[in-house]
Amino acid sequence: MESVGVNGMTANIILYKSLEALALLLGATSALFIPRLPAWGQGTETTPFNLQSLYPPAGDHQSPSPLRGGVWGEVSSTDSEHQSPSPLRGGVWGEVSSTDNPTPTPLGEHQSPSPLRGGVWGEVSSNNAPPPSSHSAEDLKSEGLEQGISQQRQNPPTQPQRPELETIQEQLDEEPDFAIVPLPRYSSIKGIHGTLDLILTNLGENDQTLDLRLEGGERTIGAIFRYTDPWQQSGPFDPGYQLRLFNTRSPEPQFLEGDREVNLIHDHEAWVDRLGGSLTFYQPVTATGVVLSAGASYQRVAIRNSAFTDRLYTSDLLGNPLTFSEKGLDTLVTVNLGVLQDRRNSTEWPTQGYRFQLATEQSIPVGSSDILFNRLSASFTQFVPFQSQTFVFNLQGGTIIGDVPPYQAFNLGGSDSVRGYQDGEIGTGQHYIQGSVEYRFPLIEDLDIPYSSALGGTVFADFASDLGSGNSVYGEPGEVRNKPGNGFGIGLGVRLLTDFGPVRLEFAVSDQRDLSAIFQIGERF
Repeated sequence: MESVGVNGMTANIILYKSLEALALLLGATSALFIPRLPAWGQGTETTPFNLQSLYPPAGDHQSPSPLRGGVWGEVSSTDSEHQSPSPLRGGVWGEVSSTDNPTPTPLGEHQSPSPLRGGVWGEVSSNNAPPPSSHSAEDLKSEGLEQGISQQRQNPPTQPQRPELETIQEQLDEEPDFAIVPLPRYSSIKGIHGTLDLILTNLGENDQTLDLRLEGGERTIGAIFRYTDPWQQSGPFDPGYQLRLFNTRSPEPQFLEGDREVNLIHDHEAWVDRLGGSLTFYQPVTATGVVLSAGASYQRVAIRNSAFTDRLYTSDLLGNPLTFSEKGLDTLVTVNLGVLQDRRNSTEWPTQGYRFQLATEQSIPVGSSDILFNRLSASFTQFVPFQSQTFVFNLQGGTIIGDVPPYQAFNLGGSDSVRGYQDGEIGTGQHYIQGSVEYRFPLIEDLDIPYSSALGGTVFADFASDLGSGNSVYGEPGEVRNKPGNGFGIGLGVRLLTDFGPVRLEFAVSDQRDLSAIFQIGERF
């Protein structure tokens, strides 16, 4: 979807944004009334899903987008779903998303993030989001180390925190739960589409989670399977891990947006076909919430022109290469390492504390594509309380050493990068720096309406730059599309705290005087 000037918004843009808001509202409403059933068939209704953790803002597998909330594992593009690796969009190693934490814990108390408490910490994305308060594997997904270390859809979601041991034991005493969660969606990258999550939680004695997400629509098709074991035992330093398998096809921001449209022959859009998996381990190491992550991932990446085709493309209409392999089929194997510390007083409505994450991803040259690079990315977010208001400062950056495929480069612009721009509209670079400042203030602190408890406002400013590295990316996808490489946006919005996670409605204007409306479930930082 193209950006439009403030004074020139077309009827199509208004229609698309209306569809996006309607889809999210319908999905959130439907999830509230879908009962969680015990796995073996006795139906009992429980509390509504936390859609922020179930479907984090950044989404599934994604291309790198700047650390969106920071995960170290998977990075993604801006529609909170499928995305290329975002530097640390919500988390690198896997995919991360926030978990249920309705009662803020004092900053001084022990809250080391549970690496896989129903999800990954992590592109994205992402940038659409799964696991609910029942800890589905998607919790890990929104912020990851798998690609931002590996790759994301722009993503990064909020990082789940480790619950108190008494709460853990209560959860382990429960029977397994099964849930089916459909969610209609709309995004500028994937168009009108929908997701269906089949989630089995509280397995075994360690709160393990099985999550199968099916996705299909106008410009996307795919499936993602996750198995998450967040606790070996109920101790504060016990490790966890996540296994993730995926097969997805959709366009990605590297090959879209910009002042110039460059497609495949016959004017077809480039679809990125990703097939692979990852295994990531998490180890809390200090009582102050420091968690180490290590893992490996495999991807077979191809460029196609639609959802259902076996045809491969190695270059675009102008002859710019899209893959390293001359056969159009790249093999990408990476080893990922990361460190995270989360000291926020709440994952859903933070007002003080900080979160820091650092991730590295090293590719191993195998197969005919022979891809060799190292990606390093970092993100720091500080929450500063002032009476009843909060100032939020986020600074992130990343660099790639070596030759990176265009579908793995950093994307700038979008709801998880610079608001006011579309996903990837600012640039696709080998290096980047990005900063955001937000002023958050309460509007109604004790909201007396169903499923909602508080309403707040926000004023923000975002900036990002590819540091002139657009021409160093293999195939120069940003340069050939005349992406500016730098961008600035300002805006305002409202934030609603609900039983299914924070909901954001924001309006932003870019320095190109383009207007963007954003409606998402989940925190930005």
